[in-house]
Amino acid sequence: MSDVDLKALLKRHEAFWTRGSVDTPLLNVSVVDEERPEGEERFAPLTRVRVPAADGSNLLTREEPISPDLIDPSLMLDLEEFPRWAGPEDAPGPWVVDDLLVRRVPITAMVWVESILGCPVIPRLDTGSIYSAPWLDGPGDIDKIPPPEKSPWLDLLKRYTRLLVENSRGRYQVSKCLMRGPVDLASALLGHSEMCLAMYDEPRALKALVEFVTETFIMVAKAQHDLYVPLDGGHTHSLGVWAPGSTVSTQCDVVSSMSPEAYKEFFFPGDVEISKAFDFSMVHLHSGYLHHIDVLLEEKYPTIIQVALDTGSTPNTVHSLMPFFKKVLEEKPLAICGPMTQAEVDECLDQLPARGLYISSRSTRYDRD
Repeated sequence: MSDVDLKALLKRHEAFWTRGSVDTPLLNVSVVDEERPEGEERFAPLTRVRVPAADGSNLLTREEPISPDLIDPSLMLDLEEFPRWAGPEDAPGPWVVDDLLVRRVPITAMVWVESILGCPVIPRLDTGSIYSAPWLDGPGDIDKIPPPEKSPWLDLLKRYTRLLVENSRGRYQVSKCLMRGPVDLASALLGHSEMCLAMYDEPRALKALVEFVTETFIMVAKAQHDLYVPLDGGHTHSLGVWAPGSTVSTQCDVVSSMSPEAYKEFFFPGDVEISKAFDFSMVHLHSGYLHHIDVLLEEKYPTIIQVALDTGSTPNTVHSLMPFFKKVLEEKPLAICGPMTQAEVDECLDQLPARGLYISSRSTRYDRD
């Protein structure tokens, strides 16, 4: 940290959120995938994750649903760190890698908000990951959901966050856990097919359910935020970017199977309400499914767009995405995240303006064997 001008770095971070004038974008670049012969796939499948249980075993080898009492956060304080810090643990903070502040979060493999909403937490032995199981019979079953503010999963998340804050001692920044947005949460509670049918069969009940999960999302996000120690009066987003205020991320992955009009009517209002509850907000998208981008650019919220690259597993390439990237940057800041070749990184730097741009070609997940 001694060779980094923190005030200058934070000024660049603030400029990212506000689309201020800068000479270069925020970068955290490592070419993790070299050029391959034409026709050869260039993407990696999901990697298996090891989540230590309180007794030291791997939670993901269990055949029954996971309960919060099986998790000891003190065993996984360094499991989710981005960018990965390679220096000594006793180095004075704040830790900085490339243009980003090092941040840690409660493990992203966990389905935190879904569990707080009552969904069973299911380990998948075949993929080595964690999923939530739908459990409501219909969108009108809101009354069946236990009070989210009294959930033992929320208690665990707050304890996890406190431990991270105490352990940090100013070295790394603490950010919010992975939180899926209203459309993903409604899908988690109902099952995706049932949620889609509810748009036609029970639209009023579905909108009420979306309002409920939106309120729960905001409550969970604020419960974490209230435990943070500010840095220079602001907070660090999960991207590793400091902001002069509070931050939040939402996402809408399952919008991939619905029209922009359906997303706008039923779920976009929830993403807007989440964004309005914080000073700076980001929506997480996937590069293969950007058909609803115009909806997200209609108004101020969310304040930035993140595109996670699915190149290789979906038709879009970094080159074909350039018109989308340029369109976003005309209105809002843009974060491009995912494996890229050197040629793809160079194309982004050559074709896109530096103003409001963030590029990370490093993995955002640290998987431990």
